[in-house]
Amino acid sequence: MGYIKLEQTGDGIVELVFDQPGASVNTMGVEYDAAMRAAVAELQRLVAAGGVRGVYLRSGKPGQFFAGGDIKEILEMDLEPDAVRKAELFEGILGAQATLRALEMLGVPVAVGINGAALGGGFEIALACHYRIAIEGVMVGLPEAQLGLMPGAGGVVRTTRLIGMQEAIGLVSQGSRLAARKALEKGLLDEVVADEAQMHAQARAWLLANPEARQPWDRKDYRMPGGGPEHKANQGLLMLGPVNVMNQTRGLMPAQKAIFAAVADTARVDFDTALKIEARYFLSLLLDQTARNMMTAFFVQMSAINKGSSRPAAVARRTFRTLGIIGAGQMGAGIAYMAASKGLDVVLKDVDLAAAERGKEYARTASERNKRLDDAGREALLARIRPSDSYEDLGGCEAVIEAVFERRAIKATVVRELEAVLGHGALLASNTSALPITELAEASVRPASFIGMHFFSPAEKMPLVEIICGEQTGDEALAMAFDLAQQLGKTPIVVNDAPGFFTSRVIAKTISQGAEMVLEGIDPVLIEAAARANGSPVGPLAAIDEISQETAYRNGLQMKADVEARGEIWQEQPAGELIRRMVEDFGRKGRRAGGGYYDYPESGKKRIWPGMREHFAPDGHRVIPFEDIRDRLLYAQCTEAVRAMQEGVVCSAADGNIGSIMGIGFPPHTGGVFQYINACGLARFIARARELAACYGADFEPPKLLLDKAARGEPFV
Repeated sequence: MGYIKLEQTGDGIVELVFDQPGASVNTMGVEYDAAMRAAVAELQRLVAAGGVRGVYLRSGKPGQFFAGGDIKEILEMDLEPDAVRKAELFEGILGAQATLRALEMLGVPVAVGINGAALGGGFEIALACHYRIAIEGVMVGLPEAQLGLMPGAGGVVRTTRLIGMQEAIGLVSQGSRLAARKALEKGLLDEVVADEAQMHAQARAWLLANPEARQPWDRKDYRMPGGGPEHKANQGLLMLGPVNVMNQTRGLMPAQKAIFAAVADTARVDFDTALKIEARYFLSLLLDQTARNMMTAFFVQMSAINKGSSRPAAVARRTFRTLGIIGAGQMGAGIAYMAASKGLDVVLKDVDLAAAERGKEYARTASERNKRLDDAGREALLARIRPSDSYEDLGGCEAVIEAVFERRAIKATVVRELEAVLGHGALLASNTSALPITELAEASVRPASFIGMHFFSPAEKMPLVEIICGEQTGDEALAMAFDLAQQLGKTPIVVNDAPGFFTSRVIAKTISQGAEMVLEGIDPVLIEAAARANGSPVGPLAAIDEISQETAYRNGLQMKADVEARGEIWQEQPAGELIRRMVEDFGRKGRRAGGGYYDYPESGKKRIWPGMREHFAPDGHRVIPFEDIRDRLLYAQCTEAVRAMQEGVVCSAADGNIGSIMGIGFPPHTGGVFQYINACGLARFIARARELAACYGADFEPPKLLLDKAARGEPFV
């Protein structure tokens, strides 16, 4: 039993120690399963022989308890197994459940000491113990839903019986991760202690003091907290819950539906039958494409990005203490607040001190909304932000981010004036969503230290930063920008310079398709509904309203000027023409200007501006298949993403998938733009893209890279 060691002590306590060989964390896979079955069988033998007063589960890895299931093993499963293999998988799940059931039925008290994160399968092991004690600050929970899965080793059954149906549905369906103290409050833990020594001592003391310990559900007087399905307090939950799940997930997240059903169904039956029901729901998700998509993106690819797959490995890691920000508007102020919240000292500069002070007030308002900050913490955060109207104050900063207006001339002036005072080893980053970094770097005397860092609005909330390398950007600058983004709590993706970079370029295609469909006379309500049916947070028309028609209009003018300055011919796109008409002809400049595609009444919900029909469909709306509308919005983004990879703008599917989901709201259940193609199957995707191209234009023509990969049978990686 190399994975699990059983250590007997003189006081009659047997310690079961998890320590997976060759791994930094313990995981629940094939190796665990065999070792755990053998360990529990040996415990049964020892208990039967007499002399065992209790069992204490702990980890042999410092600061690490148990990470959960082995995702790589799951991803290797065939999604369409034959009946024999499917039966084997089901029996395997029941076997893992039976092992934990045998553990809690040993006939002696069982305690677990949680010295680090206990998530997913790790916490399911803990739930099978009679007493759960954890060190202050560790995270516990059942986050499987965030990967399109649900607990399958008894986690749903035990959580429901421990804290009740309503609490369990909320906790498990959201995939909540709880700090130890919060888990204690909810009844998921029994004790929280300061350190590992105290944890071991108190766990052993509890074992010796509680020889008759049992799980609550194994006692004759057990009653489910909050009542069972028949209780009147749960009738509303059972009647309206499925509707709420459908409304929240749009029917695109099978895990949430399965979790709700599993909680309701398992609460109606005895414990052992409940485990079988949970196993069936779990297996259905294991074999679901949505789970495969989400595990690929949010576990495998996210882990690779966070470990620095796009970061130059030869450059030493850097921790920043000071950050300068030029431009105290909403974006700059949001970055300032975020940086100060991470402990950095910030110089926030604008053209005059009053403007810089207003930026700090934005940070003050944001801090007041942060419920995790008390008054002292809020004041300490704000004290780290120093408003300024002088470039001289930026001279000592280790990195500076300019966040001024999207005007090339303004940014060039800022770069020149900043570099006159900035230390030679400092990083200079431009926050821009579209202006080419290589061209902006022409104003710099040290272009190797110049890089793009595209934050998304609102900067303090959006989790992504798109790092853009210009033609002369050096590895050190890239590494510094990557480290800074992570220090700010952001997920960084790395792309190469090109108009629109990656995220703006890709989202522009769905916005463009929305515009084309408006100009074709298609009902805007259907366009927006199709986007939501796909799983997007908002439709393309609402998105451009939020960005602002005027901003998009001015960006378009700048791009036109750039193209013509290079001696090329500017070709106006449908989206540009529509935005021009909305701004110039109708004065519809976006939400902040009073309205765009939508009206925004002071009371009531936003609604499509009536002028949309008057000006773009006076003779009635054109009707095309709803499925075509949905696919136009998705396929246009995916084909453009492939073109961006073909041109070397994005180099990995991981950066593309995570960037599309976290930056521009591509439906998360798909796993991102490249995983969507993989899941469709490249041949099938190409066939549908060609159908769309024949009807709706060249945006859907399959790029050469896509055709080549399909011919070779290669997915996007």
